[in-house]
Amino acid sequence: MKTLKLSIILLFVSVFAITSCSKDAGFEGTNTIKGAVLQGTTPVAGAIVHIAFGTKSETTTFDATTITDASGNYKFVGLQKGDYFVDAEYTTNLNILLSSGGAAVTLGGTKGEITVDLTVQ
Repeated sequence: MKTLKLSIILLFVSVFAITSCSKDAGFEGTNTIKGAVLQGTTPVAGAIVHIAFGTKSETTTFDATTITDASGNYKFVGLQKGDYFVDAEYTTNLNILLSSGGAAVTLGGTKGEITVDLTVQ
């Protein structure tokens, strides 16, 4: 009887553990967040773009960083479903730091690509 009770308890724990598992935001997925960094309507080459996994709130702690190309474009590929916060910054030739203020993004479970343009000011 003790063996049966223990087996039932282990079964419930296993089912709970399996059904409560979910992928966190981050890499190893099939989604992409891409876009351009702009100052007004002008693309900004060399801007730094940060991404934070698992949050839609403004943050100063980021999980990955990329730099915009000559056309002001950036891309984060291979993302899992979940919440993200994307932010951009750029230091001008006059050593003035411009920031975008960021954007919250939620990615679904299917392979997809979302465009998020960021304007620095």
